Amino acid sequence: MTEPFGLDPSRIVGDVSRLLASSLGEVVPPEAQLHLLNAQRELLLALAVIIEHNSTRTPRRPRARRPSAAQAAPRRPERVELD
Repeated sequence: MTEPFGLDPSRIVGDVSRLLASSLGEVVPPEAQLHLLNAQRELLLALAVIIEHNSTRTPRRPRARRPSAAQAAPRRPERVELD
């Protein structure tokens, strides 16, 4: 998790925006292009926040293991025979 992220989000957004503007300029209206670019920006921001949050967390201690069935005390009391 400490390794640097190999992809550059700003480059990806730039490439997609150029693709969207050049090839789909006649198909997708300008208002929709702007909306899509804003949505992309919000998703990338959310991804960056998630990565930052997970990289700054301290590792959790492992949970205590539950005893196996052989080691665990029986849930129901055993019947005791009386003389």
